[in-house]
Amino acid sequence: MSTQFVTTEVTRFDAAGNFFVPETKFTAVEVCFDLRINGKSFRQIFCSPNDIEDLTVGVLAQAGEISSADDVTHIDVDAENFSIDAETSAVTKNSSDELGDVHFSAKKILDCADKLLSELSPTHAKTNGVHSGLLFDGEKILLVREDIGRHNVFDKIHGAALRQRINLRDKVLIFSGRCSAEMIFKLQRMKIPVVAAKSVPTTEAIELARKFGITLAARMSAGSFCIYTNPQRIVLEEG
Repeated sequence: MSTQFVTTEVTRFDAAGNFFVPETKFTAVEVCFDLRINGKSFRQIFCSPNDIEDLTVGVLAQAGEISSADDVTHIDVDAENFSIDAETSAVTKNSSDELGDVHFSAKKILDCADKLLSELSPTHAKTNGVHSGLLFDGEKILLVREDIGRHNVFDKIHGAALRQRINLRDKVLIFSGRCSAEMIFKLQRMKIPVVAAKSVPTTEAIELARKFGITLAARMSAGSFCIYTNPQRIVLEEG
């Protein structure tokens, strides 16, 4: 895994003492990869320098270039020259767009969110400069990914799930950031039925989640969260 943060010399202003003081801070690394598909330039990806294969597969899936990991025949990541060459075959068709009729414990979702923000995000803990997300099946955490870009976190989870043959239609994605319309579109393409975000959603995100049948929870705090749409999938524990 490539280095995800470096030390940076800064000058910090202290208002209480009215003075400047030299300090060293951890800074999240950002790189830019040139992605080519079947020999043709596709796009540039600004991202953290880790889990690049997952990110590539997720980006291709989100763009409709593939629908399964089997559609990717080769990925070559050149970390020194920041280039990715991907080869794909004809896109296979998904059998259904229907989301899973599943239920998740509210307490277990909250416990996972607490763990994501306190234990499972080492780069965020060091830099306070990246987003993080995890995939939860109701009982255990399946994946954890970090990136400077919140959209990249979703793409990395999408790509990792495809590569590991994980069915997303009965999972929860728990996320450190804010759900905008763009993020709901990504979830809809991933076919994930439930998302729980730390921060607040936008009005368009709420409307899209309602339209797509996605359960949107947000405002995750130490002791509570709010469910904005399709609350039937999140339930209380008995006893």
